[in-house]
This record gives sequence, structure tokens and C-alpha cells, in this order.
Amino acid sequence: MRALSLLLMFVFALYASPKAAEELGYHSDYSKALRIAKEEKKPLMLVVVTTYCPWCRKFERKTLASKSVAPMIKSTYIPVIVDRNQDAALFPERFQTPRIPTVFFVDPADEKEYWESIGYLNKTEFAEALHDADALFKKRHRQ
Repeated sequence: MRALSLLLMFVFALYASPKAAEELGYHSDYSKALRIAKEEKKPLMLVVVTTYCPWCRKFERKTLASKSVAPMIKSTYIPVIVDRNQDAALFPERFQTPRIPTVFFVDPADEKEYWESIGYLNKTEFAEALHDADALFKKRHRQ
């Protein structure tokens, strides 16, 4: 059973997209995305993944790229996706989590996380998380 699990992880890694940012239309440069988020006064959505994580690939393919979720993300957030291992020097250490996939919603005004989603979520669950994160962001800026 362990050998089968290792084999499946290897197969998923072969099909993992090193260009997930490009395929999803996300930024891969945290600093640039943060500048855009500040200019547009939109929250930053930071997705932290690794190349060897099958749940990350599933999250990218089934959830983030879904026709119901992708437009919500593009209209409300400045999305950025980074590989926790390969891009570690390119995004703040406070977002380098051992739990993947993790999505941090960051307020560009103070560069602090105000919402976090951990692990794989299907498109319905993630749409709810997007809605909740958006409501919290709007509440933070009304006060």
C-alpha cells in the first residue's frame, strides 16, 4: 500500500504544473502582486503549494480553475501562487506554512493576513470561503 501511495505521488508530481501561475492567470511575484493590490485596493489572495502535493494539483485544477470560482477570484482579488519550496525567498516568511495547500487572504493596507484557508476545498466550499473573506475585508475597511 505504501509503495502504491508513493507511486501515485510520483505520478501526480509528473503532471504537476510548474507554471500554475501562468495557467491560472495568477501572479507568481508576491511583491509585484502586492503593489497591484495596493493600487487597486483589492485584497491579495496568496496560494501556497508545492510541486509534489497531489492535493495542491487537484485544488488548482478542480477548484481554482473552475468556471464558477475563477471569475470570483479575478473580480475580487489579486491572486498570486507560489511554491513553498522553490519560491521560499520570494514571499514573506510568515506565509511559509507546513500545511499545503494554504490560501492566505492579505490586506494590502497593512500586509497582514485576515483570513486563511487550509487544505483542499472543492469549488463550492472555496466559493463560500471567498465570500466570507470578501465580507471580512469589506468590514475591515468600513470601520
